[in-house]
Amino acid sequence: ERVANRFGLPQRSCVVVFRPEARPERSLTELLREIAPLEEQDLLAEDGEGRTVLIKRGDDLDEVRDFTLALLGTLEAETGRKPRAGMGEIHQGMAEWPEGLQEALRALRIGEEFRLKEPLQVYRYLLLERLLSEIPPERRKAFRKSLMRNGEEKALPPELVETMETFFASDLNLSDTARQMFLHRNTLTYRLDKIRKETGLDVRHFNDAVIFRVLMALPEET
Repeated sequence: ERVANRFGLPQRSCVVVFRPEARPERSLTELLREIAPLEEQDLLAEDGEGRTVLIKRGDDLDEVRDFTLALLGTLEAETGRKPRAGMGEIHQGMAEWPEGLQEALRALRIGEEFRLKEPLQVYRYLLLERLLSEIPPERRKAFRKSLMRNGEEKALPPELVETMETFFASDLNLSDTARQMFLHRNTLTYRLDKIRKETGLDVRHFNDAVIFRVLMALPEET
């Protein structure tokens, strides 16, 4: 800590790791240095494996997340680049930076393994995926089949997947889901009934909704 104080390094900070697209024409680190509104105690460097590591000073995880999301949005708007990023917890002092780095890297790996759509994965908010990642792939596949009606796993149509994603984002609120999707409530009810027929799960009931949420989180094995 005395070293950190002497050189003005951040006491409480968060590690964010950016992974560029394959074979970028220009260094992601250079681009981030140009567009990122970094503060004096923020650190930005390459890790030797093509990734960019940002150590962002801050006490609030959500503020660092919002900063990173804004940075990714600016990068895409100005350069067309769409890197993915993983973010660790807030840690105290330099001694805990390696732990934050491992958290950020694991968040990145889980995002890829579970094919998560968001460009930024935050370690703290991946609790379900972190738990499921401990289950061997063959056990996950068997689990998926055991939860499907008749033991047959079939992919739901995209419109039903989108419906469920919105339904969960709306905290299982039918009215909010219908409004966000510009659907009549009867149309939404019809879709939920269709999901029940396909899976045997009535997601309007909490227990079935929890099971379906786990099913959605489990990656489809290839």
